[in-house]
Amino acid sequence: MEKVRRWVREDFGLDVGELSPVRHGADVAAQVWKAATVTNTYAVKWSGAGTNTGHQVASFLADSGIPGIPELVRTSEGGLWSFHGKKRLTVTPWIDGVRAGEAGLTSEQWTEYGVLLRRVHEAEPPERLRNALPRHSPVNARIPALGQQLQLRLTTEPPADDVEAELAEVWEEHQDTITGLLTARAPEPSTPRVVCHADPHLGNVLVDGRVHLIDWDDVVLAPREQDLMFMLGGLGSLGPTSDEHLTAFFTGYGDVELDQPAVTYYRHARALEDVVLWAEQALAGPDREDCIDILRGVLGPGGLAQLALS
Repeated sequence: MEKVRRWVREDFGLDVGELSPVRHGADVAAQVWKAATVTNTYAVKWSGAGTNTGHQVASFLADSGIPGIPELVRTSEGGLWSFHGKKRLTVTPWIDGVRAGEAGLTSEQWTEYGVLLRRVHEAEPPERLRNALPRHSPVNARIPALGQQLQLRLTTEPPADDVEAELAEVWEEHQDTITGLLTARAPEPSTPRVVCHADPHLGNVLVDGRVHLIDWDDVVLAPREQDLMFMLGGLGSLGPTSDEHLTAFFTGYGDVELDQPAVTYYRHARALEDVVLWAEQALAGPDREDCIDILRGVLGPGGLAQLALS
């Protein structure tokens, strides 16, 4: 951790004393610390995920005055991040709030969240930034090939240990669903594209009296259904769990005519991503057995995979 203190001091001019690891989220490519100086507390993130444009968009949104978007602390040279070992180091003010993925949101907070996401979708970044935004998640490009590799390994090779044996059993139990995800794909939507967070489930929402949307690594320029799909079922406690909460969200978001083929496309893409990446992490770690439990939820009744194929 001493190297992280040095990076933060040299790159951002912050003399960090206490530095504590934070274990939240599914991004194995990222490490996060809570960092305290004499006067303030910060979130320090070192990540190889996503693209640089995500941080540029987050900074633009925060500078535009949209509440609930964390500001990025600038480097000593005025940048939004520094690089170490091909990973970006970013610093934001620490949000001392509860994680909505664990505590949920009240109806009033769901409405506030709807307002926030609508403002993100209505944002008009400069043309240079808009043109630089990816049109698809960088993760999605490698998912089909990785899925086929997992299919081959889990159906034809002997398991290396008990955890892999359990994973193979889950894979076999849901083979029809997994095959459907790997082989069927809805056509890509051609509806208008807006700035999308691309991962706006409640695991990326903090509440400290205000609703905050964090983790902007994966921002894309896509139809709004890319984000709204997360509000329409299949996410368990990471999305609205009642009609009341769904209504509250859209009360804040406002009137919108959803393009159902676009919802289907992004739901399918996310379901396949979740199945493949949780299975991969169950093989490689960390938290291998927890990953199998999450995979069961994705594949089981009411999960995103079956909803994507319905």
